[in-house]
Amino acid sequence: MAHLQPLYARLADRPALLAKLQAQWGLRSVTGQGKDLMATSALLELLEMLHAEGEPHVGAWLALQSDLSTGHGIAYYLRSCTTLEAALHEIVRLRSRLLPDGEFGMHKDGQQLRLVMRPHYQTQRLGRQLRYEAGVAWLICLLSHCVARPLQPQAIELMTPATPQAAQLEALFGVMPRFGMDEFAVCYPAEMLGLPLPGSNPALLAALRTSLDYLVPPVRHGVSTTERLRQWLGALTDPSRASQASAARAFNCGTSSLRRRLSGEGSSFSALLQADRRARALRCLAYGEEGIDVIARRLGYADRTTLERAFLGWFGCRPVQLRGELVAAWPDMAQRRAALESIDTTLPCDDMEAWLAAAATVEPRPQANMHGPRLAALLLCAAGAPAASIRQMRMSMASEAL
Repeated sequence: MAHLQPLYARLADRPALLAKLQAQWGLRSVTGQGKDLMATSALLELLEMLHAEGEPHVGAWLALQSDLSTGHGIAYYLRSCTTLEAALHEIVRLRSRLLPDGEFGMHKDGQQLRLVMRPHYQTQRLGRQLRYEAGVAWLICLLSHCVARPLQPQAIELMTPATPQAAQLEALFGVMPRFGMDEFAVCYPAEMLGLPLPGSNPALLAALRTSLDYLVPPVRHGVSTTERLRQWLGALTDPSRASQASAARAFNCGTSSLRRRLSGEGSSFSALLQADRRARALRCLAYGEEGIDVIARRLGYADRTTLERAFLGWFGCRPVQLRGELVAAWPDMAQRRAALESIDTTLPCDDMEAWLAAAATVEPRPQANMHGPRLAALLLCAAGAPAASIRQMRMSMASEAL
């Protein structure tokens, strides 16, 4: 609980909220660094609760209060690199350990350096977005710590939605972030890559590397093979190359071993691949303008006909029809994205009344000619519902027309 201690000072004038944190999340006053860490699921719920209580950016604030001397000596290790670029390459090397549920990358575009983070799953869950917002703050703090002076970002992009308290982040970061973006990003002048680190010590770096690799092993405990494979598929830039053999190589095992692990968890490579293709196909149709032939090739299908056959199995309609319905409902791309990302995916897929109610309240509102079962069927498609539920809603739409 040491990392949450600053909340006592921040919320000193809100004793009821502090009492709630103590009762529900076990917040207590501790001295020293403390050894107990909060489970990720509890942390996400905590951030969501504080957001609802008018403290939407407290995670980022807490990250900037953190003691970088803790955490297995990662900051000390990175300061031993020769340049900031070398330190960033080490962060990339350690990304699966520092960010087990997401991705970290660095991209140089002309005179700008772009550091990118993105969760692999639950990307629309508010708690996970707030956790990554805190990760952006931690990264900014870490880089400044490495060079022993403040480093001012040129721009910051966040997946989190804008809030009335956005000025708090501007005060923390020195620049107003852009909200509602597709990924988390921090941008700096590319020239800063060459900054020498005052703590550079090649001999110490080599000595610490072995210890760090032992203390911070790749995080796999508690994450099923199914979930790891789902993350791996989602991170592929070229899904047409996805195969069971390439997945087995990525997991350092044979194809038979991978098949047995998945079977033991009640899943299979082909089922997960189809689920990934379905999600990608929907995104391409909803947010892109590429032709069906191009989408088919991108997803690894032999031709358009094969994709259309898969589409009928997924959504009970052809790609052209689904794209037409999406565009008809929300001609504006931004409104379409906002509506589809606001869908409550926890609704039971076979509860037609619940989905009809969701269609009646979805925001932004669609065009007037898109309503009732027709709109509900569209929401079921976007939510990844089974084809049987979508067909049932479409049959209800046909019955209503009669």
